[in-house]
Amino acid sequence: MNLSPKRPLGSVTRCKNVFLQLELGLLTPTAFKQRLLDKQILDIALDPSTTIEREHVGAVNTIDIEEAEGRYLLSGGGDGNIHVYDLDESEREERRIIKSIASTHGSYNRHKGGVSRVRWYPFDNGMFTTSSFDSTVKVWDTNAMEVACTFDLQNKVYSHAMSSKATHGLIATASADPRIRLCDLKSGAFTHSLAGHRGTVLSIEWSPRHEYLLASGSTDTTVRLWDIRKSSSCLCSLDLHNSNSPPLSESNSAHTRTVNGVNFTPDGLYLVTTGHDDKMRLWNMYTGQNTLTNYGTMIRNQFVHNLTPLISPISAGSVYYVLHPSDDRSILMFDLMDGSLAKRLTGSYGRVTALAWRPRTQEIYSAGNDHDILAWAPKSVDRDDALQAIADQDTWSDSD
Repeated sequence: MNLSPKRPLGSVTRCKNVFLQLELGLLTPTAFKQRLLDKQILDIALDPSTTIEREHVGAVNTIDIEEAEGRYLLSGGGDGNIHVYDLDESEREERRIIKSIASTHGSYNRHKGGVSRVRWYPFDNGMFTTSSFDSTVKVWDTNAMEVACTFDLQNKVYSHAMSSKATHGLIATASADPRIRLCDLKSGAFTHSLAGHRGTVLSIEWSPRHEYLLASGSTDTTVRLWDIRKSSSCLCSLDLHNSNSPPLSESNSAHTRTVNGVNFTPDGLYLVTTGHDDKMRLWNMYTGQNTLTNYGTMIRNQFVHNLTPLISPISAGSVYYVLHPSDDRSILMFDLMDGSLAKRLTGSYGRVTALAWRPRTQEIYSAGNDHDILAWAPKSVDRDDALQAIADQDTWSDSD
């Protein structure tokens, strides 16, 4: 298989000519946006004009960008601290220096262990949730930077997830306990547990398509799908061989070693998983089958904690991309469906631990064990022009 990076689509046509075609009416706003997004994604590189001040004294384990405004970035570190950054700070300046605007540093109710995952509340940025190796999940008031609720799981918590679709208000947790515990935001109590895994659960995600569907990955090499409404909640254990074994057969295995990352595509039609066998797999959620997409041999993944592949939130034309941090300090970008390597991003001095996408500007932010957060941005598209064009196109009509 040819693992050389793809030549960026549309690179023959300069971006300025694309703007001209739009002005002349040769491109519809939708086609223009698709072409611009595709070019931006494939032109992403480390942004030397953006500096995010180092705040954590340990590794930065996790980051997240809120969906409501796409403005605020949340980070959690091995030092137990949480920081909030305003990404619009210095937006129009030639060199951006982004500083923490709020922090739990010095707070008596901050985590006593490293923060394993941070998540913004899906519906507004007034609240966020965190999990930690100190065995707790905390719910925070953003404005006060105070804890509103704490759930004690009595086991190291490696990840947690909230649904961006559901109204049930449940936080699903992945911990050293093989059971998946569900925390109810409304009552502040645990609801029930999902039993089935035989090892530590490292990764967990809600489906963006079905509000009661949950996926989890474990050190037992399995990826399980759950319907939390059912008494026997586990629907199936995914089988990498696509054999005809029963859905819950003990012989089913999604990877040959620990599974430390799961993530749904934005439409919920596919699930991406990654594991310590240095493989990434793509699963069809209608059939539950391995699509057998070959992502090559470049992935190196022996990361001991949760490692969630990042999937482009907007399809650029007909292409989705998936980004996977590798042990060699690079970020590998693949075409999701055909598995070809589109780009290899380098520039981090440490192992990349987490990724977050900022759709409004097509920027990617990465966290690393070198204590840094880095910004990656399209290098060949003028920032102001891109922002203005994407904002303006929402007011135009395709009917002409």
